[in-house]
Amino acid sequence: PLEEADEHLSRLRSWGFTFVRFLVTWEAIEHAGPGKYDHEYLEYVRAVIRKCAEHGISVFIDPHQDVWSRWTGGDGAPAWTLTKVGFDLEKLHESGAAFSHQMHGDPLPRMVWPTNYNRLATATMFTLFFAGDTFAPKTMIDGVSAQEYLQSHFVNAIKQVATYLKDEPNVLGYDTLNEPSTGYVGLQDLNDALFAAPLGWFISGFQGMTLGAGETLTAPFFSAPHAFSRTTKLNPSGVS
Repeated sequence: PLEEADEHLSRLRSWGFTFVRFLVTWEAIEHAGPGKYDHEYLEYVRAVIRKCAEHGISVFIDPHQDVWSRWTGGDGAPAWTLTKVGFDLEKLHESGAAFSHQMHGDPLPRMVWPTNYNRLATATMFTLFFAGDTFAPKTMIDGVSAQEYLQSHFVNAIKQVATYLKDEPNVLGYDTLNEPSTGYVGLQDLNDALFAAPLGWFISGFQGMTLGAGETLTAPFFSAPHAFSRTTKLNPSGVS
């Protein structure tokens, strides 16, 4: 809450911090739908940035994501980016196309979210975002290629942030996108994993595709990197 900003920022300043990485997400900016920007959120961001300036703190704006979106186990893109390419949000977790905290509930397995890079939803979205014109040229959204559509909406959303913050002297720069994935791009063999560290449910790129297609899969589960724990059935109901 904005009314608590002074308390937190003064504490940071007392510890000697003069620079922060300030996170924004595409979802927060454009969650209501394509081209529908949340100006209340953007005004809130600007207000917090000005609070930072009052405390002598400079900021670096980071458009943040992990494994594409909240609906695919992390944060970042709005839900409509998934539905626009044909994913059913209600079936992502149950089918195994994604693993999400909100659907699994607590307790959450330790550091399991990166395994979504091997799942169908995250891998597909990053592939379309960076190389849809090459790998899926016939995948169109509202009359334009999926790559052009996704990239243009992301860029225009971040431009909204830049417009609101263009006169704030303590904004020192912008990141492009936090820790993006290449999806299936560059994967020489679909029998390999996209996220190579055995952690959580460890599956290959192809196995991620079969899960999303409705196949049941018995997969190894690693409780820590390279620490095998058990095998688990994924998508036992054959949801697609």
